[in-house]
Amino acid sequence: MAATGFSLRRWLAGPFHRWAKKRRPHGRSIQLNQKRIFIFPGRTGWAFLAICILLLLIGINYENNLIHAIAFLMISLFVLSILHTYSNLSGITVTAVRSHSCFAGEQAEFELRLNAVGKRERENIQLAFEGCSTQTVDEVTQTPTTVRLYHPAPRRGLLKPGGLMLETYYPLGLLRAWSWLELDTDVVVYPAPVSSDTPLASSSVQGDGRLKGLDGGEDFSGLEQYQAGMPLRHIAWKNYARGQGLHSKTYAATHDERIWLEWESLAGVGTEARLSRICAWVLELEKTGEYYGLRMPGIEIEPDRGEQHRNKLLKRLALYRGGAVL
Repeated sequence: MAATGFSLRRWLAGPFHRWAKKRRPHGRSIQLNQKRIFIFPGRTGWAFLAICILLLLIGINYENNLIHAIAFLMISLFVLSILHTYSNLSGITVTAVRSHSCFAGEQAEFELRLNAVGKRERENIQLAFEGCSTQTVDEVTQTPTTVRLYHPAPRRGLLKPGGLMLETYYPLGLLRAWSWLELDTDVVVYPAPVSSDTPLASSSVQGDGRLKGLDGGEDFSGLEQYQAGMPLRHIAWKNYARGQGLHSKTYAATHDERIWLEWESLAGVGTEARLSRICAWVLELEKTGEYYGLRMPGIEIEPDRGEQHRNKLLKRLALYRGGAVL
């Protein structure tokens, strides 16, 4: 019987939710007004109304004026509660400020700003993205309040958090006022970094870059004090003739220290596994301060370093072949 009642509620709620979803306002900053707020008695409210009706019936049956007075007082409180609960949500402006990228499997963070029109304070406002945990704001005033909400990020790609619900039961808990919003915000979810025994793949390139000297090359690099056993052909005789002491010429070769992360170096590995391994390489190289670039199908990013460069590469990995729009 209980299962039948639950199915009936779901069947009745379906058309309402579809209708309400079409009415959801879209934007980066949205203000709540009478067209965007729904209000309905909660469980406590229905119990309160049932008691009011029961008292009225008892008062009528026993012709008791005191019971009548109590019943009408309770009904008056219920009506006033409708006005106060609605006004506690009305006039609030919700603005999407920024979002913070994360790695697949973590929680994406969305930063919102709430403020209210007028001097009246709004209290006990609850916010939550659809299917996520609720965050309660004790007080919303004219001064903007920053709220951070979190959304699961199971896969890489572009995550859109979906509907945002604001609700309140203030002041008496008899009625629930709520509104659904569609904020224009999203966040990039990077691939989950996965380390492996595969050596870091890189290739040297010609041209400008971060050069490093290697002993034993053909390019003259300087002089050093002569030590026994050094080749005689490297002695700087002209400097010796000038009375500058006995020195030996040193030679070195240079190679480009810039590292290229190559997609093809992981041949035979699945796409998601490749992305995760390259992601781990990017994080590793950024920690060591190396110059690194990326080569993958349709993408070539010149070597560089720094947080901005790291985020650029991670974003390309996250959105490779479209990523997943969640």
